[in-house]
Amino acid sequence: MHIGTRIHSPQGVIRWDTDILQISVYYGHGDNIDQIKKCAGLCREKKRRYVIHPVFYSILNKKMFKDLKVMAELADLALILHDEKTSDFKRITGDNETTFRTLLNELQSVVPVSFENAVDTRDVVWFWKHYADSITLDIGHVELAGKDSVAFVKSLDTEVIDKIQYVHLHRNNGWRNGLTDHWYITADCREVKALKELLRRKQDIGVILEVNEKEMVQDNIDLLKAIREECLS
Repeated sequence: MHIGTRIHSPQGVIRWDTDILQISVYYGHGDNIDQIKKCAGLCREKKRRYVIHPVFYSILNKKMFKDLKVMAELADLALILHDEKTSDFKRITGDNETTFRTLLNELQSVVPVSFENAVDTRDVVWFWKHYADSITLDIGHVELAGKDSVAFVKSLDTEVIDKIQYVHLHRNNGWRNGLTDHWYITADCREVKALKELLRRKQDIGVILEVNEKEMVQDNIDLLKAIREECLS
C-alpha cells in the first residue's frame, strides 16, 4: 500500500511526506497546463512520484482531448480520468466506442490511463470491464452514489480487483460547500472499512487522500500509515 494525497500547487510537493502525489486540476479553473507543469517540474526535481488527475475532462470532447494529450506527456505514473457516458448519458457503444478507443489508445501510448468511478458509479463496472486496463476506485464516490462501500468492494469480482491500482479516499458526510463528500476520513467510517476490505484482497495499491479540510490531511496520512502497519502485521 502506497500512501498519497492530492495537491493543487507546487507548495504541496514539499508539504506532504507521502509515497506519491496526485496533481489535481479542474476544467475551467485557470491555466491547468501551466499549473501541472509547475507541480510536475518540482516533483521531478524533488524525486517525488506522481499521477495527474484532470477533473471534468472528457476524452470525447475534442478541445479537452487536446489538453489531455499534453497532460499525458507531463504525467509520471498515470493519468487518472473519470468514467464517461455519451452526451445523452448512455453507455459508450457503436461509433462512439470506435472514437473513444482510438483516442484512449493515443493517450495510453504515452502514459498508463486509470479510470475512476465518478460519472456513473452505478454502471461503472460495465465501463471498467470494457475500457479500463487500470482502475482507480473512489470509495467516497461509491457512498455518494448511495451504495454501501464495504458491500460494493465485496461484490467486485477478481477481474476488477486485479485492475485496481489506485484508490481515492474521502468520506461522504453531509452537505457543506455544495458537496456531501470529500470530508476527512475517520478510523471507524465505512469508507475506511471498505479500504480494509480491499486490502484483504489486494495490497499493492496507491491510496490517495482527497480531503478538503487541509488541516486534517496530516492526521489522515498518519491514519493511513497505521492502517498499513495493521495490514502488514
